[in-house]
Amino acid sequence: MIPFAGETVTLYNRRKSAGTDGKTAETWARRVLTGCSWVRTHERVRSDTEVGYTSSVTCRIPVSGDYLPPDQWDALSDPSGKFTLAAGDVLIHGEAGEEVSAELPIAKIVERYKRRGAIVVQSAKNNSRNGVLPHYVARGV
Repeated sequence: MIPFAGETVTLYNRRKSAGTDGKTAETWARRVLTGCSWVRTHERVRSDTEVGYTSSVTCRIPVSGDYLPPDQWDALSDPSGKFTLAAGDVLIHGEAGEEVSAELPIAKIVERYKRRGAIVVQSAKNNSRNGVLPHYVARGV
C-alpha cells in the first residue's frame, strides 16, 4: 500500500483505432481506482521575459493484476476489466460516473472536473518492480 494513499481516482484510457471512414477514431474506457495518492504542486516557471506559476499533479496508483503495459492493452480486442497508463489518458480526482460519448466528449468531462482535479497524463511510469512500494505513477497538468 502507498503511504497517505486514501484517494479514489477515475482513469479514462484513450484507445485509438482506424475508423470506418478511414480516419482515426478515439474511444475511452473508464475505470475507478482506489488506494491512490493525488498530490498537486505549484511551481514557478521562468522565461526570458517573465515569471509565472503553474500547477502539476502526481498520481500514484497501487499495483494491480488488472494493469497491462500500453502496448499489450492496445493489442487487446476487448480491454474490459483491464487498464493501462499512458500519455494522453485522463485522470479525475474522485469518482466520475460519466462515460465518454459524442454528446459528452472527454474535453467536457475534463472541464467539468477541473476545479476538483482533472489532468491529461503527460508522462507515466511503471514502478511495479519497486520493491517496498510497487505502484504506477502518472504526471500531468
